[in-house]
Amino acid sequence: MGYLVRKIAMGKWAVSDEILPINADAITQCLKTDDNTLSVWRIENEQEVSKGVLAMAASNDFLSKIDVVIVDESELTSGNITIETTPGKTPCTDLVDSHRDLAALNVNNLAFISESIAAQIRADKVYRFTATKIKALLLDAINSGSLNPELLSDSVREKVLKPAI
Repeated sequence: MGYLVRKIAMGKWAVSDEILPINADAITQCLKTDDNTLSVWRIENEQEVSKGVLAMAASNDFLSKIDVVIVDESELTSGNITIETTPGKTPCTDLVDSHRDLAALNVNNLAFISESIAAQIRADKVYRFTATKIKALLLDAINSGSLNPELLSDSVREKVLKPAI
């Protein structure tokens, strides 16, 4: 089994060492579903976290920091979370097939997922990618030919291709 990468807004997760209920804002904003699904990116190991971030960053409208957590895929399947392979919406064509949907979700599933994420936060397993790191990821993908810069939003393309002064 692999790992699943999910973007979060750290400010919404008021997590302490004490096990307390998860804030509603963390669930309603970081775990916002569409058609009862939640989008994630699958990686083979924790060292590949940048692949999931690249897939997300390449489809963003703006270049900004991204915080992500990685959850073990087997942990979610053991919690009866359905994981479906679906094509990802990213201009990184070699990453499209690494997209997954956590599907057929209900409120109990969201509680389980939020507890899994909170456990990662408690274990200090949040990966922060600054705008500078994301720019470097995007440039590497462009230079390797795995990302066509024309497929980036105008704002991101301008910032990524702008020479450093």
